[in-house]
Amino acid sequence: MYATIRKAILYLFSTNLGELFAIVGAMVVGLPMPVLPAQILWLNVVTDPFMGAALAVEPKEPGLLSKVFHRADRSLVHAGTVLRSVFLGSTMMIGTLALFSYYFWAHPERATTVALTALAAFQWLNAWNCRSDRRSAFSDTFSNPSLVLALFGVVALHVLAVYAPFMQKILFTVPLEPIDWALALGVSVSVLVVEEARKFFVRRFVPVV
Repeated sequence: MYATIRKAILYLFSTNLGELFAIVGAMVVGLPMPVLPAQILWLNVVTDPFMGAALAVEPKEPGLLSKVFHRADRSLVHAGTVLRSVFLGSTMMIGTLALFSYYFWAHPERATTVALTALAAFQWLNAWNCRSDRRSAFSDTFSNPSLVLALFGVVALHVLAVYAPFMQKILFTVPLEPIDWALALGVSVSVLVVEEARKFFVRRFVPVV
């Protein structure tokens, strides 16, 4: 139960830190907000709850069922959760700001929509990161049907947000070209890469207590 709740907390903390870091980072470097208030609300109302709820029914993790939770481990939010959240959130910030800064100067009308799409994609992929502290995101990829269904649902809703005229008026989005999607999705993969590198290090050098 502790492990399952921690996964959902890690997901919510890291994704929200990614949004916060992106906004603060843009202010620090002199850029406008990469995502607008309505778009932030969209992420927090649509993507976060669906993916977080799906993580809450993640199957038990094979090989770690006998792990003893010491008194120091019983806190749902501990130092490891905070550090991992900052690590993942920083990765999202760097990728989002890199894309936004490019589009802001080259295609300003698309800049916020691409940044919104990148942040959403970061969150989609980050859910797989949060399934385990140590195991690869590619291990038993489809063992949680709820997570797979949630992914399809939030992707469909995001496509609606980008292309449906009534959603464009609410969220201030514009239609994206295939290259825009490719760049946003390509950059978002970095959150998987850096976390896979961290997990490899942990599996290699940090024993299971």
